[in-house]
Amino acid sequence: MRIHDTAAGIPSPGLALDERGDARVDVVLRLIDEASRPRPLPEVLAALCADVSIAMPAEIVSFYLRERGGEGEELRMIANVGFPAGAVNKVRLRIGEGVTGHVAESLRPASLRLAGEDAHYKHFPGLGEENFPVFLAIPVLVGRRAEGVLVLQRKDAAFDDPEVVLATALATSFAYALERARDRRSDTEAETARVALLPGVGLAPGDALGRVETLPTFEGLAALERAELGDEADAVTAALIDARRERIEAAHAALVRDLSKTRRRLASDLPQAIQSQLAGLALFEEDGRLLESLGASASGGNLPLGVRKVAREYAQALYRRGADPGAWLAGRAEELEDFCLLVAARAVGARVPSGNAVLLLPERLSSTVVIAAIAQRAAAVAVANVVDASSPAIALARVGALPVVGDVGGLFAWARAGDVLLVEAESGTVRVNPSPTQIARFRQREREK
Repeated sequence: MRIHDTAAGIPSPGLALDERGDARVDVVLRLIDEASRPRPLPEVLAALCADVSIAMPAEIVSFYLRERGGEGEELRMIANVGFPAGAVNKVRLRIGEGVTGHVAESLRPASLRLAGEDAHYKHFPGLGEENFPVFLAIPVLVGRRAEGVLVLQRKDAAFDDPEVVLATALATSFAYALERARDRRSDTEAETARVALLPGVGLAPGDALGRVETLPTFEGLAALERAELGDEADAVTAALIDARRERIEAAHAALVRDLSKTRRRLASDLPQAIQSQLAGLALFEEDGRLLESLGASASGGNLPLGVRKVAREYAQALYRRGADPGAWLAGRAEELEDFCLLVAARAVGARVPSGNAVLLLPERLSSTVVIAAIAQRAAAVAVANVVDASSPAIALARVGALPVVGDVGGLFAWARAGDVLLVEAESGTVRVNPSPTQIARFRQREREK
């Protein structure tokens, strides 16, 4: 076993990430964004595991959460990519037991070429982990103790020192997710005291009341599909491929119907310049090759991850064809990615945006998302980042009577799943868990209108 000192004697995480290129840097940023989402902890951790499996790469990625068990503290596998679905929540280790438990106890990473030959190794029948003997375990520190362990396994090619550094950097996103979950638990115990008035910039007028909703990620949708299929998730049969293809085609048809119908309804009230810009959205909806590629993604190991691959390939093709890889192409690529994300969400039964919800977005606001929100009668949209007030998305929101507030400071720090938000776009504010009096005043204003 190699025990690594993450404090000295090896390159800095920044150097290791640069050696792996911009794609790895993108993964780190995406992991941090995913860890901050107000979602159930198991779903967040599953999405993080999916991203780590691509970044390293590693066929098996597991996260073990430290918690109190029947015989003292133990580590429970709470999220996994690669093992049979039934392994999650069933594999448990005492602190100090097995390589994973030893890492949690020693607070140092361990890298093994053949895990089964290590004195600390503990075998779990039925997992098939003997097929992935190359083993790397990273303690996930919160404060001065390991609150979890990130474990990566693959068939061959031992993890080298730069990869250990990279894995250690990626593990910080798991620590952040655990801290966020702990903060949410603490706040839930005193929910009546957790209220906030968040300042922003009103972009599309109107007031609205609704519960928090966020767009899913492809990784989060992948975790939903694995949970739905259970033990069948690891067996890609002809019947499963056919069922997936039917779902993706039905999801595509339903989304195109909603988007095109809503866009046509709003078009006559939009300036001609905006109408011309929005005409490009119809090209995605009518692209037979895109639909064919989405259907082909059904034959992969996971439908949402297959759709994500299609979105990335199409976005890369846009950049290759374009003479000016500037804001216009970037916008087209983002619209395409959001279109594919909404298709994947519907294909696995996650219908978002949904009615009467306040949709929270971390950075960009695409026309595709705005049209979908209007089509599904979402209450409002709040964006943490600055949004261009002259963009087609804001023009659509104004015509579609969808209140939008941008540049909302502290949005994802305060607003969480289950919260009620009062969006007041006229004043550019978002109230988190408004008081009964504030809600009553809002409803009175709505009646007067």
